[in-house]
Amino acid sequence: MRVAAVAAVAAVFWLLAVPGLAAAHAALISTEPGQGAVTGTLPGLVSLTFSEPVVVAPGGVRVFRPDGAEIDNGHTGHLGAGSTVGVGLDTGRAQQGTYTVSWRVTSADSHPVAGAFTFSVGRPTAGRAPPASAGGSAAIGVSYAITRAVAFFCYASLVGSVAFVLLCWPAAIIRRGVRRVMLGGWAGLLATAVATLLLQGPYASGVGFARLFDPTILAETMASPLGTALIARLLLLALSGGCLVMLCAWLGRLRRRGRSWCAAAGLALALGLAATWAGADHASVGLQPAVALGADLVHLLAMGVWLGGLVTLVALFTSPDDPSGEGRAVQRFSSIATGAIVVLIGTGCYQSWRQLGSWSAFGTTDYGRLLAAKLGAVALMLGAAAVSHRWVTRRRELTGVGAAALVTEDGTGLDRTGLRRSVLTEAVLGGIVIGLTALLVNAEPARTATAAPAGLVRSSASYDTGSPGGQGRLEVTLDPATTGPNTIHIDVEDSTGALHDVAELGAELMLTGRALGPFSIPTRHTGLGRYEASGVQLPFPGDWDLMMTVRTSEIDETSVRMVIAIVR
Repeated sequence: MRVAAVAAVAAVFWLLAVPGLAAAHAALISTEPGQGAVTGTLPGLVSLTFSEPVVVAPGGVRVFRPDGAEIDNGHTGHLGAGSTVGVGLDTGRAQQGTYTVSWRVTSADSHPVAGAFTFSVGRPTAGRAPPASAGGSAAIGVSYAITRAVAFFCYASLVGSVAFVLLCWPAAIIRRGVRRVMLGGWAGLLATAVATLLLQGPYASGVGFARLFDPTILAETMASPLGTALIARLLLLALSGGCLVMLCAWLGRLRRRGRSWCAAAGLALALGLAATWAGADHASVGLQPAVALGADLVHLLAMGVWLGGLVTLVALFTSPDDPSGEGRAVQRFSSIATGAIVVLIGTGCYQSWRQLGSWSAFGTTDYGRLLAAKLGAVALMLGAAAVSHRWVTRRRELTGVGAAALVTEDGTGLDRTGLRRSVLTEAVLGGIVIGLTALLVNAEPARTATAAPAGLVRSSASYDTGSPGGQGRLEVTLDPATTGPNTIHIDVEDSTGALHDVAELGAELMLTGRALGPFSIPTRHTGLGRYEASGVQLPFPGDWDLMMTVRTSEIDETSVRMVIAIVR
């Protein structure tokens, strides 16, 4: 245990020192029209491209005119790839001025993401503020978080109790307390799966309880990755229910080989249930998804074996049933719990590195602060576990390792007094850890929160207008200035600062640090002195050289170079 703890701490120090890619939560990469763009006419379509596939409701993208009236057709949908969505506009109701686009989508990890941007037709104007978009129901959000926490607890109760009877004490299957934990965990998982299926739609759409049973929202949820995972969870629970009935009826009469088959089936079902979380949460997207999915499955399984076993022990210790036979079971569980703790430390370190990214994120992000609180609760749990393990070891040394190990002086059963407090403390702290885990699942990963935000890069440079003493300016805007598709807007001004058309404007991009390029950038004329290049693909981050050639007449031509920083 000491060697494992030191190795885990060393690993997390090294991992947090190594930079990596941002993970989880969809980020807006580009829009068409771009943020701040000025077009000559109202486009018939507004599109948004994200960093990962998203789910969007029919009203997920709303567009408002300068006077505040909504002008989209209300039918938001995907445009080809699952990461691009768009909505049509009623061009017959166009106005000159600035339009506001408000959007809300659900990431591949089942979390809602929202934002807004503006573009203008003809010229920018102040405009009238559009109606406030749905920011989400606080009651729905709280209910959703509580439901997830209860679901984790029920999973641990089900998995841990079954593991306890199969690996530690098969005869405990007849104990009323053990059966209550087992069947309560199964029933709770079933109830929370149905509740999550109903709550996910309103949570993602930002509406209240009034639309909890809305068939349209429910259909959207069932078509999403989380909906698929929840349906799979319900099917696995139906199968698990039958297995539990057979386990309660037959385990006492099964030989070692039969119990081994039951353990194999239980392991498969436990991993399947764990996959319904891992496949629709942070582990499914972002950095190293294949490794993260495996680590998440093992982490959930180890959590269930440890915490669920503790709940089972608490049920045994508070049960009026005959306590004889508990001593050897406690010894076995102590060894299994130690192994589960080692697994939790290793997979937890990897998950912390993947989602946190840097030490500073502990204090600068909600995710980091929640993770710090969880680590503190886990440390207290480990302290209580150490007390329990020391107590078991000491009692074994005092009483021997035979059949009478850990029994009272009269041989009636386990002396519970010293062990009960530490096990109960572990279980209570485990409940706190599960609650913090549910909050972490809903929180935006620190890597995403601290990543350089997508936005605009504005640069300007002078050019020779071709007239005596004439110096004009090129105002360049790059949107969103991240890897992937970008839109370049170029405003050409004459020596007086007024927008001015030129005979020809050409552009090229080169990533000098990688000796990549130059790429020819075709520009189109969009208005007086305004030029645009859309869909410009920038595959790598770094300092890109933008070289523009301005031809002001048949014989006058000048070249302008500027450096544009592109973030990942």
